[in-house]
Amino acid sequence: MRRLLAMACALMGAVIPATALSVTFAATPAAANCTSIPPNADPSVLLVVHREARSLVVNDKVLLAGFEAGWVESRMNNLPCGDKSSLGVFQQRWDYGWGTPEQIMDPVYAATQFYTRAVTCDRNHPAYSAGQVAQCVQGSAFPDRYDQVAGTAQSLIAQARRMAEMTAGSPTDFNGDGRSDIVAFNQGSAGDAYVATSTGSSFAGTSVKWNDYFGLGGETTLTGDFNGDGKDDAVTFTHGDSANGPAGADVYVALSTGGSFAGGVKWHDWFSPAAEIAAVGDVNGDGKDDVITFTHDAIVNGTANADVYVALSTGSSFGAGQKWQDFFAPAGEYPAVADVNGDGKADIITFTQGPSTAADVYVALSTGSSFGPGVKWHDLFAVGNEVPRVGDVNGDGKADIVTFTCDANADVYVALSNGSSFVGTTVKWNDYFCLPGEFPYLADVNGDGKADALTFTKGSTNDVYVGLSNGSSFAGGVKWHDFFGLNGETTL
Repeated sequence: MRRLLAMACALMGAVIPATALSVTFAATPAAANCTSIPPNADPSVLLVVHREARSLVVNDKVLLAGFEAGWVESRMNNLPCGDKSSLGVFQQRWDYGWGTPEQIMDPVYAATQFYTRAVTCDRNHPAYSAGQVAQCVQGSAFPDRYDQVAGTAQSLIAQARRMAEMTAGSPTDFNGDGRSDIVAFNQGSAGDAYVATSTGSSFAGTSVKWNDYFGLGGETTLTGDFNGDGKDDAVTFTHGDSANGPAGADVYVALSTGGSFAGGVKWHDWFSPAAEIAAVGDVNGDGKDDVITFTHDAIVNGTANADVYVALSTGSSFGAGQKWQDFFAPAGEYPAVADVNGDGKADIITFTQGPSTAADVYVALSTGSSFGPGVKWHDLFAVGNEVPRVGDVNGDGKADIVTFTCDANADVYVALSNGSSFVGTTVKWNDYFCLPGEFPYLADVNGDGKADALTFTKGSTNDVYVGLSNGSSFAGGVKWHDFFGLNGETTL
């Protein structure tokens, strides 16, 4: 089994207390005490806890309960210590039946343990608040603390969702007609994939199911032409699971036939584990898309790994993962892959996403066998929580950078690539596109060689709007589909 679908059956017994966090901790009997916890959440823990919630298809209340419990117990950090025998993000106790210490220190395992119990509690007590569900699982001596941090937990969920949706570009011409299409992976336990193909002026009619079991909840689903036949395929990164741990970090590909995705086939059995950020691009210029992973490590005491690994496509599998860069896109930054200098090889880009004084964009060019050093290509772009994307919006063969504010202003800004930098001050290309909660994207939907702006509205409308590029701006948004990409689905 690629996903531990039956775990709930083994966890229907009595709720087992975890513990409440105290000032002084003791881990396993052989461990030393620790006297403090980090003040901020660990981004990798946030991503794992969010992914496992999606894997188990929990509702919003149970998801909130998990983030409330994680914040109260550990500030969302995977602590190697705790009160008495408590460990990990939820401070679960190995001597109370939560698992071995090694299991509890695996955030995937710990989150699955929490959520399966929380789902049962919510089912048995539907009137419970999220905090009461958390208390039902945790058995804390301070039961009111969970609901008190609901606002913080909601902010952490938004941060985790942002990381889970960190997809700056992925090609989507599934039938090979030169026009980009749209796809929705509903994930969950169904794992369906729906496609609506482009006619050049709309996305055709009702969406069509192209695969009925691909990309389960918690996996990262992307697209690319992995066998070089001109039709983009689907790929999913499992990131490991509770049953197999890191050894379960498989990569499956479902090749496009032009009218459907074939059954998923394992192309790699160890790539992009845990909370790493997966991406797709033809980094060696052979016409076949490869897979890339950013370890996205947090900087601690001024250092971090922040490595970038590549597994090249052979046309029927991905080769061994090789390190192509040893410091790029640490945690908090927004990585991307695109050919920014027009040499036919995809490069890596990172948006630092700081305030206006530190929102830089760095590029590391591909040599075909590695990525060169990171070089600053722009010093003010994609500030704070703006949503950056990459694509060739003026049709000159070089990928440009685009940022969607996705706020009440709903502005879209572009900085064009000249092959060695993203040119000058950013220029507004649209002043009303992508409202809060929507998911923006770039794709050449009319086949004119210029990437256009798309937004999936999600919410209650589930519409898809397109702003066509004329090479210097995006036209006003026009509805191309009126029911595609529901809440919780992955849309590209």
